[in-house]
Amino acid sequence: MIRNIKLAQLFIIGSAFVQALHHFFIEPIENFYPFLFLFLIGFLPAWVVNRVQEEYTKLAFVLCSVYIVSISYYFITYPIVQAAYFFLPVTALLLNDKRLYYVSSVGGLASYLFLSNEPLKHYLAFVSIYVTFGSLLFMAQRIVYQSVAEKEAIQQGVKAFSLAVEAKDVYTQGHSKRVALYAMILAKHGQFKNVQPEELELTALIHDIGKISTPDAVLLKNGRLTEAEYEIMKMHPVEGMKLAKSFGYSDRVLTGILHHHERYDGLGYPHRLKGKDIPIYSRILAVADSFDAMTSNRAYRQGMTPWEAKKEIENQAGKMYDPFIVEVFIRAYYDMLLICEDSSENILMSNSAHQEIASGLNEGKND
Repeated sequence: MIRNIKLAQLFIIGSAFVQALHHFFIEPIENFYPFLFLFLIGFLPAWVVNRVQEEYTKLAFVLCSVYIVSISYYFITYPIVQAAYFFLPVTALLLNDKRLYYVSSVGGLASYLFLSNEPLKHYLAFVSIYVTFGSLLFMAQRIVYQSVAEKEAIQQGVKAFSLAVEAKDVYTQGHSKRVALYAMILAKHGQFKNVQPEELELTALIHDIGKISTPDAVLLKNGRLTEAEYEIMKMHPVEGMKLAKSFGYSDRVLTGILHHHERYDGLGYPHRLKGKDIPIYSRILAVADSFDAMTSNRAYRQGMTPWEAKKEIENQAGKMYDPFIVEVFIRAYYDMLLICEDSSENILMSNSAHQEIASGLNEGKND
């Protein structure tokens, strides 16, 4: 959201620059330099608020937008300039904030009423159109807000569902959360152009949700799986993708879940994809997932040290993992190490709680 606000600021400042050139070279206006100065400093308050008190950035941005539009209307007499007031409720709608919608709609109309000296016919026409337009936007905003709220509720439910799967086995407690943290660190260090952090985090949090369909005899087995059991376990990415699809997640999330066990050399599963044919989310998750799995204890083995896991991932570059992602992992290693060490300290404290949750799940399953 902050990125969207910054882009909007750049767009409006860019528009101001173009407008300034137009009025300087083509259609000069009186008080050009005061207008240009007041216009260009209009978003300084929003910029300062974003630095000091980030949670109020959206409100400051809309208030500054009211100011900018009013400055334009005051200095430039062209009738078309009044249409700029319509952008204020649109901006609030895009930011999906009901409070900002009220501020921008009322603020824009109040500014026009205060500054306008147009004939009564034009005055009433603008007010009636503005009110009608604002009312239509309000209905659209309610639909968008409800849709987003429902989607967030579904996401929280799916995340809780995924955590419930992990709670059945104390050895995988917190796995998805750690994988999500590792994936976000990799994304931060990798600066991937086609990665949406929120989507990647969601994909990591629910990447193993398909294990809800895996029989407990396989999922909770204290020992290595037989070949037949391993084939059953290999179905969880497909089942997870199907389950996530039923909740309406994007294709990037679905393919990220489906292919997180593919190998860079094409020997993975379920579709034996190779190299860059593997979705970027899956290639990131492959490293994050493996690092957590290697450093975690299992019933049948002791976890590696983080340094041992690091060397193993380096050795598998170009085989199991994308070489570029491995390079990013090497740069991000010490940030990931902090998560790993913190998890190691807390895991013993939370074992009993997870056992209790698992017990409750098993009891419910047997009812």
